[in-house]
Amino acid sequence: MKKYKNHNQLTVTQISNWARDLGFSDLSTVDIESPDQLTDPINRYKDWIERGFHGEMKYLKDSIPIRSDPKKLLTGAKTAIMVSMNYLPNSYEFNWRNKEIQGLSDPDKATVSLYARGKDYHQVMRKRLVKLAKKISSYIVSDGFRACVDSAPILEVELALKSGLGWRGKNTLLLKKNEGSFFFLGSLLTDLPLKTTKPLQKNLCGSCTSCLDKCPTNAFVGPYILNAKKCISYLTIEHKGVIEEPLRHLIGNRVYGCDDCQLVCPWNKYASVSKIKEFDVKNGLDNVSLIKLFEWSESQFLQNHMGSPILRIGYERWLRNIAIGLGNSANQKKKILSFNDAEICKIKKTLTRRLNENRPLLKPHLIWAIEQCR
Repeated sequence: MKKYKNHNQLTVTQISNWARDLGFSDLSTVDIESPDQLTDPINRYKDWIERGFHGEMKYLKDSIPIRSDPKKLLTGAKTAIMVSMNYLPNSYEFNWRNKEIQGLSDPDKATVSLYARGKDYHQVMRKRLVKLAKKISSYIVSDGFRACVDSAPILEVELALKSGLGWRGKNTLLLKKNEGSFFFLGSLLTDLPLKTTKPLQKNLCGSCTSCLDKCPTNAFVGPYILNAKKCISYLTIEHKGVIEEPLRHLIGNRVYGCDDCQLVCPWNKYASVSKIKEFDVKNGLDNVSLIKLFEWSESQFLQNHMGSPILRIGYERWLRNIAIGLGNSANQKKKILSFNDAEICKIKKTLTRRLNENRPLLKPHLIWAIEQCR
């Protein structure tokens, strides 16, 4: 049997203190040894996959066997240490939600999901989880750890639920009383038999359906069930092809991701700003025009988004999303009584300049957007 130096003296409270020193906002633990621990959640997950709600994300289906048993990610794993990390930029003021909602109706502005305005959280959290593992290891002399941040095939929200980190909102996201939902989730799998923290006894959403009602594309089939194929975050990030015309008008000026269901959640009035400098806004992405972003060259795109999660969609999909935003901008301007026709002409010229570029994915969206300028 494996021996752990100082194990009896190591507490979850001590690990939590180390985690907070590293910038994590909360920590809890859950036992993952039991083979039946995730039986019900994985059955719901399989049903979701069978209904095709995962869209093109084939990896979600292929990874079911591993998601069913986290021990397949770390041999001998006994505990999942679950952590949260706030990501609201430190400069945001108390009325930030109102400003974000107002920005969605600004025809000139490009809206980028809050989580993507700074550095890629995968890198930020993973480095800190590795540091946490090293801190624990120096105390107990063990190297049985694996840091998982989003991309690892585990049911993060379910494990967070079971650990007591929060409860699942009707928009499928984890919610916390003192943080809302504007935080990242991460986990550190370990072979340490740590004491498990207690799960919450109550879902605190009550009868509220604000998140479901707000969704621009009606992507929620019902509470806790998202049809990703209609979700704007999926369409602007995961979807690699042509976005269907009926959905383009609904995307508005959202060029990367969507925060609508979170912005209207009452619990997010408690959302806390982050202490992590890497999540500070870069390139003015909280207040930048569609036209300015559309005029970036590919080298500017690569340079400006260095270290950003936005890089993963590539330049052409970036342009595709902004073209849709510009088409919607023209439509919105036409509805304003005092609109300036010169503004729509400028949008049309901006779009037309790219018509002769060899970008097969962009072209149909360009043609559609130009048509909205007529």
